[in-house]
Amino acid sequence: MPSAPDVLIFMGHHGTQPDHPHIIGCPKRLVLDNFPAAVAGADPLNPRPTRAFTEYSQARGFLLDPARVRKPKDKPQIERFVQYARGRFWKGGTFIDLEDARRQAERWCLEVAGRRDHGTTHKLPLVVFNDEERAHLLPYGGIPYDVPLWKDVTVHPDHHISVQYALYSAPSTTCPPGTKLETRCDNDLVKLYKAGALVKVHPRKPKGGRSTDPDDYPPERTAYAMRAPDRLVRQAVAFGPHIGQFAERLLDAPFPWSKLRQGQRLLRLADRYTPERLEAACTRALGFDLIDVRRLERILVLALEHESQPAPPVGERVQPLPSSRFTRPGSAFDHRFAAVPPEVQP
Repeated sequence: MPSAPDVLIFMGHHGTQPDHPHIIGCPKRLVLDNFPAAVAGADPLNPRPTRAFTEYSQARGFLLDPARVRKPKDKPQIERFVQYARGRFWKGGTFIDLEDARRQAERWCLEVAGRRDHGTTHKLPLVVFNDEERAHLLPYGGIPYDVPLWKDVTVHPDHHISVQYALYSAPSTTCPPGTKLETRCDNDLVKLYKAGALVKVHPRKPKGGRSTDPDDYPPERTAYAMRAPDRLVRQAVAFGPHIGQFAERLLDAPFPWSKLRQGQRLLRLADRYTPERLEAACTRALGFDLIDVRRLERILVLALEHESQPAPPVGERVQPLPSSRFTRPGSAFDHRFAAVPPEVQP
């Protein structure tokens, strides 16, 4: 018969609290419902578990045995204990948050449910577990399971894929733009799979990060892949000296490749608005110390590149403010007197 600590081990084994000090082992065979996170296709003879849960069962070493659909007798012991826990623990309980619920569940399992007189065996479940069931558990190393994220992605035209708001390069030889890939993302690595075969491994990057292998680019994009901002600066100087100076200021950063897309946009402005107008716009932007390609384009759109900055007055005394001789009274702004004749207004 099931004991209360079995539920505690089951909870930890599913990753809800895998580093709990009271978890001492894992079951050898796990009978579970066909919930979508674990079973992708329910079948009485050949169930199809999800890839993530298959990895989990392999990491823990237990046999995954999904129950048949609409067959509650495949797991009657667990189904019966759910009613007991729902009526004796959850019903009428007060919980602050998830951690508080876990602490109360642990205390309830060890002090209440585990020490009750079982209605069928008339034994204490905690004693039965320690004397008979504990020796049959698989060893547990105490290392929390790193739950991965599986996601279907498509290779972008820039030979990168996006996972968890970060960019990772894909090899152009086997994964050209438009290729469908599967990614496995955990705390340390991001792995790219094509039709089940591993094609690339990247270190995990934070949100907004980028991991690019220059060898993943096609040969015609070698300069871009090698992160060569000098090439972009030389192209900018060919359009005009101030355009080149603007490009140097733009790429003068600890990570210049993070500004390469803005640099490419700067060069496209020369084709769109002519190099002469872009040279004048860069001259004006540098005069204001404005190193922003988006605002530089705004100058071109509004045709402000030839407007000179007004010089401050030199040697002129400060002009006094005009007198208030012709200032209207405050009542002129009060709508309450709008319909009153002027001769009777206060």
